Amino acid sequence: MTNLPNTQLNLRYRTRNTDTETALAQLPEGADVDETVLGTAFLVSPYASFILDWQGTILVCNRRAERSFCPPNIQDSENLRGASFCELTTLENAEVLLLLRKGAAAGHASLPMLPRAPGKPSEKAPFRVSLLRSATRGERLILLTQDQLKPTAEALTKMNLRRGELLKEVHNLKDDNHRLHEILLSMEAFAHAASHDLRTPINTLLGSLQFFGERYNENLPETAQEFLKVMMRAAHQMESLTAELLDHSVSTSAQIQFQEVEVSTALDEACADIRSELDACDGTIRITGDPKFQIHADPALLRLVLTNILSNAIKFRAPTRALEVDIEIQGSGKQYWSLSIKDNGVGFDPAESTRIFLPFHRANHDVEGTGIGLSTCAEICRRHNWIFTADSKPGNGAVFTVTFGVK
Repeated sequence: MTNLPNTQLNLRYRTRNTDTETALAQLPEGADVDETVLGTAFLVSPYASFILDWQGTILVCNRRAERSFCPPNIQDSENLRGASFCELTTLENAEVLLLLRKGAAAGHASLPMLPRAPGKPSEKAPFRVSLLRSATRGERLILLTQDQLKPTAEALTKMNLRRGELLKEVHNLKDDNHRLHEILLSMEAFAHAASHDLRTPINTLLGSLQFFGERYNENLPETAQEFLKVMMRAAHQMESLTAELLDHSVSTSAQIQFQEVEVSTALDEACADIRSELDACDGTIRITGDPKFQIHADPALLRLVLTNILSNAIKFRAPTRALEVDIEIQGSGKQYWSLSIKDNGVGFDPAESTRIFLPFHRANHDVEGTGIGLSTCAEICRRHNWIFTADSKPGNGAVFTVTFGVK
């Protein structure tokens, strides 16, 4: 076993010597080719190499050239020696010689080589071209070495150019994103100011209409009473819209005050917020699972999410049955927890399950609403890195699920 490596080295050395002797025998007498260089550099080179005579006949080629360029019509790679180099290309001999002699002056040439497999397109192979002295007056030997560095350098150049283009695009996208962020902030600030400033006159209008109705309603004609009801309903819609716009602007721009919050506390507060509406429609709420776990969140925003979902269940309840809301909590330890709120209301088309989170999008136009509540929930969940999903079948209620991790 210890003699095996030496045996392999000796075999390779003898094979190299045999190849060198064979190659030297193929070269014309007086060729300017050193035996040592031929054996150690040319024949064992990792790049395909040829020595041609002045007429383009292959005198010597190394094994890499045989493996890379021996065409299908030449069964024995040994037959490359003595063949015309044009047989390896798609060109005529005169065209090949013209390219080689021009390439000798330039130091390089690209030649369209025949494909190794039928049906494949030909590809241009770059070669370095050098001239060697020959014993024949007026002629030279042509040394061709496949240039692997040139295509690599060209590929790297293209890659660097593309990288520069991508960096420029990224820079432009960052600038666009910065401008969009500034626009968004200004729009949110405007929405917050507008909704906040509108609440006072709207409340004044509501109070005035309510006072007018209580004081003078009996003395008004029937048509005026109907107009008064329309104005009251419109004023309530305006008050609801400005309140939800204010909540939405807070959910998108207000700084989140993170702290440890027990989910059971947030649920109790949310249920208290909608208690009067729930009692008015004889609805019930059932909770399954253990809500006594803590999460890292803003308590006011968590409460707003739960209140909006529960209010949504009341708003879109089915008129033919009493409202039932099931709150299911799943999870344990420090794994992800999920809180699902399921109702037996009118539901919505499953195709709307993502669009209902867009501002002002309403999946059901038969029920009055602003289309902002769920958008506010989605934005709060996004800023907390929670997952907020919705699922439903028309007539079978809806399920809203918030998935969050425990710190």
